Amino acid sequence: MKTSEVIEIFEPNKEEKLFRLLKSFGIKANSVKLNKKRFFDIYDVKLANGVRSSRLDRVLVDIGMAMSSYSHPNGHPIMKDGIYRIEIQREEIEPPLFGQVYNSFAKNHYAPIALGIDSLGELLSIDLNDLPNLLVGGTTGSGKSVLLHSFVLSLIGSDALLYLIDPKMVEFGVYSDFSSVKSIVNSAEDAGLVIEEVRLIMESRFSILHKAGCRSVIEYNKRISSRSRMQPIVIIVDEWADIVLQDKDVQKTLCLVAQKGRAAGVSIILATQRPSCRVISGLIKSNFSGRIALKVASAVDSRVILDRGGAEKITDVGTGLYLDGTLSKPKLFRAPFAKDVQRELSQIKPAVKKKSFWDRLLS
Repeated sequence: MKTSEVIEIFEPNKEEKLFRLLKSFGIKANSVKLNKKRFFDIYDVKLANGVRSSRLDRVLVDIGMAMSSYSHPNGHPIMKDGIYRIEIQREEIEPPLFGQVYNSFAKNHYAPIALGIDSLGELLSIDLNDLPNLLVGGTTGSGKSVLLHSFVLSLIGSDALLYLIDPKMVEFGVYSDFSSVKSIVNSAEDAGLVIEEVRLIMESRFSILHKAGCRSVIEYNKRISSRSRMQPIVIIVDEWADIVLQDKDVQKTLCLVAQKGRAAGVSIILATQRPSCRVISGLIKSNFSGRIALKVASAVDSRVILDRGGAEKITDVGTGLYLDGTLSKPKLFRAPFAKDVQRELSQIKPAVKKKSFWDRLLS
């Protein structure tokens, strides 16, 4: 052979590669179709008659290694189409800037919060009032604090009234000067007082709604002038375990607010790095339809948050699985990046009001 000759090595396309791989595992498929997304390759596998989908479940890790997947592949049957879908991540999902997600908020959202970007490359945000309560779990270093900051920034920008509970005493201090932040507390005792204060506000709102003949704050705000509108009220707890393990009675008041709060425009975001049954009780889970699981230590922790495994396979900081009552399976996302909270606050429109000297003195 001459040295100038070039040997061409045949490299099968990705569908053909997966088809051959399945055959080598003894799994017969009739067809494999590839749908390329921004960060993922989505394979729809039509299995031959008599081949069980559970056989694919058992070889997902091997498929990921052979197909050079960036992370653990996801696989699940889609029964109405008669296929088994395999999702293989090609590259890291790059976090968007907070401002990008904030500027994409829908105009009709009452209490919008930024989630980030999904696996299809689309900016992702939700209206907290639709849930209306959100449970967030993730181990130390999972990006939970970054995600909570994006929630606080989002809600300050939408003129929500915030009650922040921060047992670590380091996360929320930067927001103390803003007029929409009504309270920042650190102890379990103070947390109980804040939640009771919100409960009383909620009850007073119900009286106003009843007199106005309205079923919710959304309906009420459409009828009256913008100056008299009811703003969203949101309680955000950074580490629920530190509160509930010190004072179990606080859970009763919290769940009462969670059960009735939606009509009054009241929501709760509960975060913890210890998602155990002692911390996240059945009563909490039944009232928190919105769930976010960042990286957790085990499949057991993932099931406490999402009622299913998956979050234990997450590797990247700030990557999570989001689930609510409208989704049949969790949605993968990457939280937005806010490098400088003060800078992000200065760019939020409409302009954020700061507390006056006397407000700061009395707070």
